[in-house]
Amino acid sequence: MKTKNKLDCIYKNFKLMVYKNVFKGLKGKTDDSLSSSEYFCLECVYLLDNPTISEFADFLDISSPNATYKVKQLIKKGYIKKEKSKIDGREFRLTPTDKFFKFYGNKANYGELIMNNIEKKLEKDDVKQIDNVLDVLMDKVFKPVKKRKKAKA
Repeated sequence: MKTKNKLDCIYKNFKLMVYKNVFKGLKGKTDDSLSSSEYFCLECVYLLDNPTISEFADFLDISSPNATYKVKQLIKKGYIKKEKSKIDGREFRLTPTDKFFKFYGNKANYGELIMNNIEKKLEKDDVKQIDNVLDVLMDKVFKPVKKRKKAKA
């Protein structure tokens, strides 16, 4: 199998694992349950590391009013909240709530789950090679999400 096909296979399996967990979490309709669209918006808020509504809208390439509507729905359901920025008091950051983390559970640790599985099935030298390849991918291919400066406590 060609390298690009291997990467495609890994990507597809990873996405399927994500979607399986998404729909597992969406079972059972209640007043505060999430639609699949809301789930993906919620996950974007989490993965963007507490964006402003404007950053959220820009990332999803949607209008500000549309983003505001989606955010209000997630706030109403108790999954996120708006918090005044400690760095710039004029802006508000979208922050996942305890309810979000209870719902999201171990989905936040996909990398850890995958690495644990790799470490169980491969020799230490192979695991080290994978770690080295991941370092190269992070440094040269993928741009990690930039972390904002945290406010001093």
